[in-house]
Amino acid sequence: MPPSQGHSARVRAEIFQHAARLFRLRGYAGTSIDDIMLAAGLTRGAFYAHFKSKDDLFAEVVGTGHGLPVRMRAGDGKVRDVLDGYLAKEGFTATLRDCTLASLVGDVARASLPAQLAYANVLYGLIGEMAGGRGRRLDADATAAAILAVGGLSLAQASGDRRLSDWLLRCARRAVRALLAPKEPVRPRASPKRKRSRSRRKAVAARRPRRAARSRGGRA
Repeated sequence: MPPSQGHSARVRAEIFQHAARLFRLRGYAGTSIDDIMLAAGLTRGAFYAHFKSKDDLFAEVVGTGHGLPVRMRAGDGKVRDVLDGYLAKEGFTATLRDCTLASLVGDVARASLPAQLAYANVLYGLIGEMAGGRGRRLDADATAAAILAVGGLSLAQASGDRRLSDWLLRCARRAVRALLAPKEPVRPRASPKRKRSRSRRKAVAARRPRRAARSRGGRA
């Protein structure tokens, strides 16, 4: 009896979850199909009933945008608070392993085009979430904040010096808060009054007595 559609979907989801966890933990090259299927408790042959290849699975995992984008959507618009937690030095290794954007950036750079386009799509969405109501999807401040958050976490993980890692996270957090601070409305500057030139003032002053004389003559 062939497996039901619901059962097949559950198996696929389980394979996907284990693959996503292993990719974030070990990277693309460090994770094999056998590793994924062993974690799922299934045989290698079952893999191809749900996915065409490891590359296709990797691109799909990248496209989910697990980690920071999920936190941002659940943050009720509190972008700076979300990024404060994301860049906190306490448990930052666990944060990195939970975030597709930060943990897989190097792997995606060497991956196939579908994975790179999936990464770009997630990044577009993240910048839009961070920009909030600023109108433009690729807001410059939100883009810089995304670079600092994802890059800061990646650099902190790559550094074997704990003091340097803490410093990188602290600096990234401080810069992000400054970038995303509420902007004061720009008041329109009053246009400066035109100053009359000295020669023009003299000419006006010289005309006044003649006008006064003509008006007196007219009254006479």
